[in-house]
Amino acid sequence: MVEKEEKGLFDRFMKWLDDRLGIYGHTLRPAPRYAYSIDYWLGGLVLSAFIFEVLTGAMIAIYYTPSDPYTSTTYLISKVPYGALLFSLHSWGAYVMIFLMLVHMTRNFLVGAYRPPREIMWIVGSILAGLTLTEAYLGYSLPYNLISWVATTTGLNLFSYMPFNLGYLISLATVVNPNQPGIMSGVDPLVQRFFVFHWIVGGLIMLFIGLHLYIFEKHGITPPISEVRPGDPELIDEYQDKIRSNPRWEIQPLIRSIGMVVMIFLLTFGLIFFIASIIPFNITISGGTPKYIMPPFNPVEAAQTPPVPDWYFLFIYFFYKSVSPTNASLIFLGWVIITVLFPFIEEYIFRHKAPHPALRPAAIAIGTGFIISFIVNSVWAGLTPGRDIGPIGVEVDGAIFLICFAVIWPLLRYVAQPRVLARMQSSPLTDGGVIVEDKRRLVLNGLTVLGIDLGILAGLIYSLYEVYVLSSNPIVNQFLIGQFLGFSLVLFSISVFINVVMGSGKS
Repeated sequence: MVEKEEKGLFDRFMKWLDDRLGIYGHTLRPAPRYAYSIDYWLGGLVLSAFIFEVLTGAMIAIYYTPSDPYTSTTYLISKVPYGALLFSLHSWGAYVMIFLMLVHMTRNFLVGAYRPPREIMWIVGSILAGLTLTEAYLGYSLPYNLISWVATTTGLNLFSYMPFNLGYLISLATVVNPNQPGIMSGVDPLVQRFFVFHWIVGGLIMLFIGLHLYIFEKHGITPPISEVRPGDPELIDEYQDKIRSNPRWEIQPLIRSIGMVVMIFLLTFGLIFFIASIIPFNITISGGTPKYIMPPFNPVEAAQTPPVPDWYFLFIYFFYKSVSPTNASLIFLGWVIITVLFPFIEEYIFRHKAPHPALRPAAIAIGTGFIISFIVNSVWAGLTPGRDIGPIGVEVDGAIFLICFAVIWPLLRYVAQPRVLARMQSSPLTDGGVIVEDKRRLVLNGLTVLGIDLGILAGLIYSLYEVYVLSSNPIVNQFLIGQFLGFSLVLFSISVFINVVMGSGKS
């Protein structure tokens, strides 16, 4: 196996580098054949979205003035070349990152990627989720428009009801003396502090991502849940026999993983470019000039504006619309504690023995209740802005959990579980994944691959030509340029996947 891995020029170079720096197989661990599916790389999508946010946020910070936030935001959008596109990219990039983070955590929950010895990695990931939401909350406030600042200040007031003096700690960080020297009148001095916090939290996200990646590389990719029987190890390093004998577990050349990483970054960047250009974020084009459509914050108008948070906080807002702020804070804190400690709840309370969903009926039932109630709460809160829901809200949540447990638990325990165990006791899957992959390669061989590559190259050339033509007036055409750049990046990602990821996987 080692000789096969070192045949490629790239792998020989990485081996040479490993002898001097300790990289090959340590910081960059080669993956088995079965792992080259997009669900195993969802974390990479989140990471690429975060890096995109760091890059675009740094460029926006050049023009952002915390002492006059709304004016600097409108100046960026209306006067700076590509400024409106940059603002839209950063705003949509935050949405994409949060959405991908939720999908990533949901997938890891479903496949039991938090089970021993990955409990700490799940906790670190949960902290990252909290930091990401905090970062989005801080960034949402920085344009200082009417909607964002009303929602921000309302959120601070609600969080003051958190138990265990957590509200007091929040107030210590957010209460600013308006007479403090150097602070302009007319703008809430908290904006300047939020701008600083926005970068501090971003730095914390970077640190925890580093820790998260270190733990991931230490444990390796999770084994296929269909091949882990109750009591079997859940670290790939414990399956050396399968790695040596099963083609589906064969360790692939490192260039294939590098190609997958490049493809994911290009795909994420391209999709954000395309979305942000097709749907400019709170921006309209008027008289050939981009205009920010959100009104500035005004205390008089704020008193008449419902405090609706952004979509990723609607599920929290739902609790405060249903019960008293103190009880809503307790419910929210309960959600957080259960999420963070769920690996230990499953290990010591549910005592499930394998990662397959059918073998974790209690965990899947409760987790499904969380997912459904998150969606229901968010939609319900979004449809009732500024109106109390009443206790019926939390009563519906309770009913959702009861129904999920009453339906899903027996369905998995008594219907799905015996079938899964019987299938695991029979001959294990040996080459099914390889057969599927070989069939896929048959379609992608020869003239087919050449035709795809030529089509992608033609699309890239056309996109570059359109960018060149339109760049003569960047203020007017910046969103069209963004569309073509996004389209080009997506095409390039497809080319990398076909020629590097698929090509490097050939036996």
